[in-house]
Amino acid sequence: MMRCLYRSDYGPADPGFNAMATAQSLAKDFPAYTNVLATAKNSRQMDALLRRLEHGDSVTWCETGYGWVQHPMVADGFTLAATFILLPVACWRFSLWLKRRGYQ
Repeated sequence: MMRCLYRSDYGPADPGFNAMATAQSLAKDFPAYTNVLATAKNSRQMDALLRRLEHGDSVTWCETGYGWVQHPMVADGFTLAATFILLPVACWRFSLWLKRRGYQ
């Protein structure tokens, strides 16, 4: 399973962190992912990559945060909430407004 990680979840870049040296030391365990490991900008990002690799997942960095919102199930949930919660409330308030104005 492919996992998408967001850089912003793991804090800002650490200027003293040397990702290439860490990636080279881990090359014997994860030789196919040395280039991905070298892109980590701090130790928390490196730890997140290693956790995913140890679980057997492929990993990559996502460019945009909140990518989970684009998932169809989440988008459908927002649509259902708007349809069954917001729309009835708006209709109810509109009917109250009409009653106050004497249209009903």
